[in-house]
Amino acid sequence: MREVSSPSHIILAEDNPADVELVREALSEHDVNYEIRVISDGEQVLTFIDGLDLDSQLGCPDLWLLDLHLPKRDGTEILEHLRASKRCSQTPVIVFTSSDWMGNQQNVWKNADVHFFRKSASLSQFMQLGKIVKEIVSRPQSS
Repeated sequence: MREVSSPSHIILAEDNPADVELVREALSEHDVNYEIRVISDGEQVLTFIDGLDLDSQLGCPDLWLLDLHLPKRDGTEILEHLRASKRCSQTPVIVFTSSDWMGNQQNVWKNADVHFFRKSASLSQFMQLGKIVKEIVSRPQSS
């Protein structure tokens, strides 16, 4: 398990700057100790995953926050690529989207340790993302 004072390393795959700021606010509101790397395009996310597999010196993130609708590659393809990763396939993922389409949720739930969060127009509902992240990054990590 990670030490309490050690920040969680989070990858945020999101192309909307306003949503990036809302995610940061949600994490701060729930006192999540984190370092975040924002990647705004799906092709760059795939390259980042490949880089993690090629360099054993790089640590896997503690959590992925993955928007389903990214430029160049969609979140479903990215999730499949991540789950095929040699080193980071077991990293927890929160998939989020503004879409109401339930097929999105059914597609991502078939993967291990994937959570679905619907982006809400309500600020208070969006802030609940911080609570979910805190629960995930606070639990003991399996070996």
